[in-house]
Amino acid sequence: MNILLTIGLLLITGYIAGWLLNKVGLPKIIGYIATGIAFSPNTIVEHDILESTYPLMEVCLAFIAFEVGGALKWAKIKKHEKEIISITILGSLVPFFLVTVGVIILGFLFPKVLHFDTLPLVLLACLLGALASPTAPAATLAVMHQYKAKGKVTDTILGVTALDDILGILLFSLTIGIIFIFNGGQSGLFGNPIVNALYAIGTALVIGAVLGFVIELIDRFFPIKGEGRWIVIIFSLIIFNVGICQALQVDLLLSSMTMGIIVVNKCKQQRLIFRILERYTEDLIFLFFFLLSGLHLDIATLPKAAVLIIIFVLLRTAGKYLGANWGSRIVNADPSIRKYTAGGLLPQAGIVIGLVLSIYQKEEFKEISEILLTTIMGATIIHELIGPVSAKSALKKAGEIKTE
Repeated sequence: MNILLTIGLLLITGYIAGWLLNKVGLPKIIGYIATGIAFSPNTIVEHDILESTYPLMEVCLAFIAFEVGGALKWAKIKKHEKEIISITILGSLVPFFLVTVGVIILGFLFPKVLHFDTLPLVLLACLLGALASPTAPAATLAVMHQYKAKGKVTDTILGVTALDDILGILLFSLTIGIIFIFNGGQSGLFGNPIVNALYAIGTALVIGAVLGFVIELIDRFFPIKGEGRWIVIIFSLIIFNVGICQALQVDLLLSSMTMGIIVVNKCKQQRLIFRILERYTEDLIFLFFFLLSGLHLDIATLPKAAVLIIIFVLLRTAGKYLGANWGSRIVNADPSIRKYTAGGLLPQAGIVIGLVLSIYQKEEFKEISEILLTTIMGATIIHELIGPVSAKSALKKAGEIKTE
């Protein structure tokens, strides 16, 4: 089956599945993800077609990150800045420690489940702990837009999902750095893993800021009034951003978020820009992204690490709820923020898969790379299926979903 026929069939099937689920009160993206899984390798789609979809998936991820950044309007989140910072820190660190300690205990108590020596076991536990921190904003954002959610819990979730990706990347990079320091190894562009982490994060922020100000300058000096022109400008610069990030080996998620933050806080026509994107392109972007996410999640990998996947999901979920609750209490947040924010922090997808794949081929991780990837892929399937339901439930209980 050729690639265009495959993608066309995917889009039609995914759209119908999403529409049917929406009719019974479930988020559309569950239908998109389930369709992608049904078409995944070893069923209909061939591996070479799957590999050719990576660029499209990255563009979709960049677009979604741009929109998440666009939700971080300073005047809007200023009311909840203490809550967002506190929840981000504890909502990232608590899952990190719970998952790390839990996996180590599992390995020592049940060596037949994780048959590794002490050092590889600790490395696996630390990496899984770091990968428990990030939240995929796409699923939660899709639910918010589908049900037109608005309010303090919505604003807090958007702020946390953007910032905990940054903290998650830092934790992962620092974990890798510590591993290389203990092993005496070197890796990356600069040989030093800590320098590599600083380069990847700093350069991404600079690229995003520069492109964001380019949009601001266009807005200031050129009378762009046609909606079609803004679509062309924004998409061109987002795709250009993806290309630069790939060429310089930096994080496109951070760069795209930074673009969105600059645009929403600096551009006079920021409302028009994001309204145009939401009106004309958002549904298609979400459809593409979640179909492709499901397509990359091979459900056949689940039995290989079933126990570890369950432990990871349970401890990460507990960590997100405990971290969000403690973070809210520390700053005396509104009760609704304390109760319901964690419900929007469960999804995981692009960023954690990307982080795992970034070390998958490295010799230093050869012993644990297979089970690490299998665990994250399996957990991602679960998180992306339960995450939208959890987000909708939390926002509904918070009274921020007015219509369905």
